[in-house]
Amino acid sequence: MNLNMDLQTALIVAGLVFLGLLFGYNQWQIRKARRPRELSPEDDLPPMREPVVGQGTTPETAARLHEASAEQAKRREPTLTPSARASDANNAATAAVAAAAAAGTADADEAVAEEVAVAAGMPHRDAAAEEAEPEVKQAVKPEPAPAPVPAPAPAPAPVAAVPEGQPTPALIDPLIDCIVPLHLERKASGDRILPLTGRLRRAGTKQVHIEGLRAEANAWEPVTAGHQYEDLQVGAQLANRGGPLNALEFSEFITAVESLAESLDASADLPDMTETVANARELDAFAAGCDVQLGVNVISDGAPWSAAYVQNVATQDGLVLSRDGTRFIRYQANAEGVQRPLFTLQFGDTNFLRDDLTVKAGRQITLLLDVPLADQGAKPFKTVCEYGHTLAQRMGAQLVDDNMRPLTETSFVAIYNQLETLYNKLEARGMPAGSPVALRLFSV
Repeated sequence: MNLNMDLQTALIVAGLVFLGLLFGYNQWQIRKARRPRELSPEDDLPPMREPVVGQGTTPETAARLHEASAEQAKRREPTLTPSARASDANNAATAAVAAAAAAGTADADEAVAEEVAVAAGMPHRDAAAEEAEPEVKQAVKPEPAPAPVPAPAPAPAPVAAVPEGQPTPALIDPLIDCIVPLHLERKASGDRILPLTGRLRRAGTKQVHIEGLRAEANAWEPVTAGHQYEDLQVGAQLANRGGPLNALEFSEFITAVESLAESLDASADLPDMTETVANARELDAFAAGCDVQLGVNVISDGAPWSAAYVQNVATQDGLVLSRDGTRFIRYQANAEGVQRPLFTLQFGDTNFLRDDLTVKAGRQITLLLDVPLADQGAKPFKTVCEYGHTLAQRMGAQLVDDNMRPLTETSFVAIYNQLETLYNKLEARGMPAGSPVALRLFSV
């Protein structure tokens, strides 16, 4: 009898150990597969015109674009003032030739010329102002100008509206969350709900959010004390940089939701595990293909820099030291005025809070752009390159890639091409770079 009990115990222990090892191996494989990859300028991509980031490059500003894009502004034909119409024949002919040349090239090169002027530190002149500049001052018989036609009012930009009758969404998003609706038999207060949500913080490595529907506002919101809610919804994130939601995490999430529903006398619409796990894996595969970190290196041409000197330079440039002390962060306000990280500055493995900065030294500064987390509208790649160029000039250094080769205009163009492709993929999926949903998907 004792022998049988010992054998059963040994088999149970061995089975538990095997399951633990299998789970650990799967997590290691997931983290290994999800490691962010870096862009390299050697990728075989078609050339593309790119803003110049330093004075060392001299692009051909007179080059013609192959084809006008659909989003390009309509051509503005040059016009002559009433006094110019009555000028002599030679001036009229000269104006006609200039107008034809401007119509052929001004619009096509305007965007490129503006970026080149900004990168070179030169003021950019608007094409319309340049077209109107050459006026013929001598007039023979001024003619009365025709009455101006009032320009039509610009159409307002389309605003994404919530379908009529549907509540305004909050944080939970069907693009990246497994959502479980909880239907309450009667209203429940936030004071009653909050003490019951202790297990609904995380499911494994995935964040869990719970929101309530306020009838008076017809909107979802995080459950708040003092508010009354008609219904609830609980969302578990399908994927993050730790990998997709797996079966164990799904079971943990569903168990916690069922416990909450039982405590509130609510009914829950539980999703199918197989379908949810499959959706999580598909989302994770998409995110892995867009999870790119782009590094630009500033290499000293002479003696190594001390960490104290690098800290002084970064602080003077307005970068903020991270909480763990391993990097400096450049922040930039988004469209809502919220300061978001744009890129980071790292000095090897230096920890600026723990290391002796007078002893620690090195010859390489890395500017790292976490592409999915930086708002595309802020032109983060251009900003990183411009800052790296000025940093190299001030510190007696050069700008190189990860293979220690100087970054040229060609390499800038290749990387810019790749970023445009990645940005288009994210936007087509409904999660543009730097958006709240992208910040959640590409979190740890």
